[in-house]
Amino acid sequence: MRKRITFVLVIFLLLFSSCQNEPTIPIIQCEDDEILVDGACQKVKTDFEKTFDATALMTNYTLSVSIQQLADLYEMSMKVDEDKSSFTMGTEIEFYEKTATGYNYYFPVGDSYRIESITENPEGSGFHFFKDLEASWFQQVSGKYFLKSEYNDDVAVFFQDEFPGSIVSNLELVVGDTYFEQLIFQVTIDSVMYHFNMTLSAIGETTVTLPTV
Repeated sequence: MRKRITFVLVIFLLLFSSCQNEPTIPIIQCEDDEILVDGACQKVKTDFEKTFDATALMTNYTLSVSIQQLADLYEMSMKVDEDKSSFTMGTEIEFYEKTATGYNYYFPVGDSYRIESITENPEGSGFHFFKDLEASWFQQVSGKYFLKSEYNDDVAVFFQDEFPGSIVSNLELVVGDTYFEQLIFQVTIDSVMYHFNMTLSAIGETTVTLPTV
């Protein structure tokens, strides 16, 4: 009987020791605006924030830009189709094809096109700054989204190559269910104010066909 008691006691001590050595699994507490994903807390994004992520990842779209200064109106459009793009202003169309070292630039000469390799960014590429905007830069006023004034300089940086010394103001962002739809704002250059209207369309449906050279 004594041997049986001793045996049971040894088994109990071994089991107790085994339980003591098991690692303690920490309890992860997430904030109210977070959820637990694969053992880590992730912020739950609003629909507004999700449009920024989706727009930044776009690789196929058409961007139409109108610039008005008093009675003068300038219109241009840029089409992006993966590694191919085009820039249209008036009746002239230029094409670009991204390469490992830069771009193949297709430019019109008479009734045909010529091609050359370049390293600088395509014409009008500065207008694609909208892909670098952040949701935290905006505030909602009466159902509309406006850029906070302290971020005007951050946006103006994108215009300095094409419009040196420019000042951006009153930027309004119009968002759809998934992507941005419009950006409306003013740019002041040497005390002259220009009204910009940028419209995104044909997302996922834009085709760019490079010309034959």
